[in-house]
Amino acid sequence: MTSFGATFIHESDGFNSLCKVQGQIYHRVGSLLPFPNETPKFLQVYFMGDNQLEFDQRCANIKGLRREIIRELQDFLHEHNRLINQFETARERMVSDRYKILIRADKKPVGEHERRFNAPVVDEVAVVIVNNNNSNKRDIIIQRRSNTLQRINETHRCYDALQYPLIFWQGEDGYHMNIHRVNPNTGIEMDKTVTSKEFYAYRIMIRDGEYNHILNCRTISTIYC
Repeated sequence: MTSFGATFIHESDGFNSLCKVQGQIYHRVGSLLPFPNETPKFLQVYFMGDNQLEFDQRCANIKGLRREIIRELQDFLHEHNRLINQFETARERMVSDRYKILIRADKKPVGEHERRFNAPVVDEVAVVIVNNNNSNKRDIIIQRRSNTLQRINETHRCYDALQYPLIFWQGEDGYHMNIHRVNPNTGIEMDKTVTSKEFYAYRIMIRDGEYNHILNCRTISTIYC
């Protein structure tokens, strides 16, 4: 749903192509809808309003894909991904291009324990606004139509789900700065928070008797966004 970016990218020609990134890596997101006569891309493909048109556009964007797999993935995400479902609902409420979708960086879904990586239990993950006076610099603000790209803050809880929709297929939260540590002996929450390094080290750790789907996804989520 979001696009990959970096300060500068070097690409070498030849049989063994090599990509070198200089500077900071970041993700960017555009508007929900393209301007008239423009081709939908990235996040916009999800909201074309016609499953067949969406399917054809995906296959046209990347050549050589197995169409039957793309069809199944498309139907699967529209059924289970809460970000896609909420974007679709919010888009229907946006009567003009002045409206925007706001996803707050620090909003914790009601009923979800903030230090557990749980499945979503509520539908509300975004709100429709006319302006962004009440937002902070880490919030995600998606316009109905715009020719600009917004940079996503790496500490936003939707950062991973927007970039890797097949790994986080439910649109579940990733790392955010309000995850508190827990005393392993007492189980009591501490004042100190978990760092991003600790969070991702925990997520990718191999444990006996547990299946880690993140490690088994490999490159599959990089081609379907």
